[in-house]
Amino acid sequence: MIGVFSDLPEVIILCGGKGERLRPITNDVPKPLVKINNKPILHYVIEHLMQFDIGNINIAGGYKSDTLKSYFSDNKYDINIDIYDSGDVDIIKRIQDILSVVKKDVIVLYGDTISNVNIADLIFSHRKSSKDITMTVWPLKLAYGLVEITKDGTVESFTEKPTLDKWINIGYFCMNKCIREFILSHDSFESFLLEAVNSKSVNAFKHEGLHITVNTLRELEEAQSNIKSVIKG
Repeated sequence: MIGVFSDLPEVIILCGGKGERLRPITNDVPKPLVKINNKPILHYVIEHLMQFDIGNINIAGGYKSDTLKSYFSDNKYDINIDIYDSGDVDIIKRIQDILSVVKKDVIVLYGDTISNVNIADLIFSHRKSSKDITMTVWPLKLAYGLVEITKDGTVESFTEKPTLDKWINIGYFCMNKCIREFILSHDSFESFLLEAVNSKSVNAFKHEGLHITVNTLRELEEAQSNIKSVIKG
């Protein structure tokens, strides 16, 4: 547990996306409220966070934010949750709006993916690194068989859906409060991350456990089939 830390970061969950590839399901709800086995994706995210004694969660809403407010209206979670509505804006604007209120270190994550990232280990890695930002990364796993061929066209090797020696960003960022002004100076999340990476200010936290994305109807169907075996709650 992360009770060993005297000053825990607050959490920002990004929940403003429209989920256009999940139409028609997302005609009425934002993507984090799309249900997997009768529970919203966001439910699994929050239940996981609550295992680590997180003190406050900030929901960065936008699209259909009224449904987010309705979902949390009955205080179904034993944790303080604040909801912000920034409208149809870039991710960086949603973070900026919350940082105008929150003055602590933060963990920023996506509200439409399900992972079992160890938050205690993430915070430990971040503080040990002395970097301003820590990005959680996950091994790149190909969805197709990888074929290597020689110059004359001979198939030299074939590997079915390999895991490559490359890593992808899956969110779960730890950010120091001292970079607040740096964040406020950017107008896109991409430019913010690129400048931070170029200035060697980003630590990588490797996560090789569960990571489920739900970007398409096909991925939603796969998640419905698989989640019972990997998630409780």
